[in-house]
Amino acid sequence: MAEIINIVSKKDSEIMSSKIQASTYEFTMATRAKWEMVVANEDITIGTGKFEKIKIKEIHLQKDTLGLPCAFNHHALVSVVKLGGKGGCSAPVEYDRVVDTAYVLGIDSGEVRKGDLLAVINVFPIMFTRDASVPVKVE
Repeated sequence: MAEIINIVSKKDSEIMSSKIQASTYEFTMATRAKWEMVVANEDITIGTGKFEKIKIKEIHLQKDTLGLPCAFNHHALVSVVKLGGKGGCSAPVEYDRVVDTAYVLGIDSGEVRKGDLLAVINVFPIMFTRDASVPVKVE
């Protein structure tokens, strides 16, 4: 059943809100996937318990794929909490996406360097198992 929701996003430091008519839908996820490395693309200083945003080397996700974080920690100083899309906005799974930001939590204090492996994401192809309605912008 479709419902009206607010999509809150950020573009060029401006917060935007759009009313969208959307519905939930089911999908099947493949048992075959690929790993994508989340690699720092800048140096940052991190503190224990601090939450930071860091630029990463771009990861291109094709439409109809789902990226899930690997459960293991890959860096001694930070844990990746969330990934962000290009331009600060997320895009529906039906579209190609570019990930260029990681949001990290400091496990210990120190320096994260450009080129450091921060995490791995598992990218699974998905297939919709019932007709999905395309989200519609509501004026």
